[in-house]
Amino acid sequence: MLNLFKKKTIQGEKVVFKLSGLHCSSCAMSIDNALEEVDGVLETSTSYAKAETKVHFDPQKTNHDELKRAIQGAGYQVI
Repeated sequence: MLNLFKKKTIQGEKVVFKLSGLHCSSCAMSIDNALEEVDGVLETSTSYAKAETKVHFDPQKTNHDELKRAIQGAGYQVI
């Protein structure tokens, strides 16, 4: 039987950044949007409640510093 609900495995590297400066869930969406513009970002998930963002990325196309710059460019701090 074919499993139609098999979860897709994301390749690449994963990093979790703790954040400050978030005031609402729209802030989390702004961070996700900024990160998605970075070439090499495969998936991003930001939690306002946890004040953190999880990013899966291709390390051959981007790095931690570029991801931090994108977050800071959106007006938030990486701690």
